Amino acid sequence: MRPGTTPFIAALDGNNGLRQFISHAPIHEGNTITVNYNGNGVAEAFYQSVAYWCSDDVNALYPNFKLTPAIAMFLNTVIRMEKYRFSFGRKWHLERMQEAKIYLPAQPSGEPDWDFMERFLKSRPFSSQI
Repeated sequence: MRPGTTPFIAALDGNNGLRQFISHAPIHEGNTITVNYNGNGVAEAFYQSVAYWCSDDVNALYPNFKLTPAIAMFLNTVIRMEKYRFSFGRKWHLERMQEAKIYLPAQPSGEPDWDFMERFLKSRPFSSQI
């Protein structure tokens, strides 16, 4: 990989998954969540605000709702709570992700309460840094 300006997201457990910047054009849009399904950081979830390229060990999750950085941080925390179920030997590949259930605050209608998640995260200390 040649040095460049496109973030390369790998299956790392820190640094927002960023391994390096490469010269390839991005293959994924920003405002998405990446989840590692292999490597040292299985079930680590990170918010990607800008377009990027990611390794084969990372799933890019595209929202079908209005994703904000605050909601993404809330979801990342909930996704990471599933980490104990998976390891290097038991990968959280796409099929297992599609079967997995994560529990979110809900409205009386049963729909996720995105406003609550946004307000909750913004009420936390240092939330202005998001």
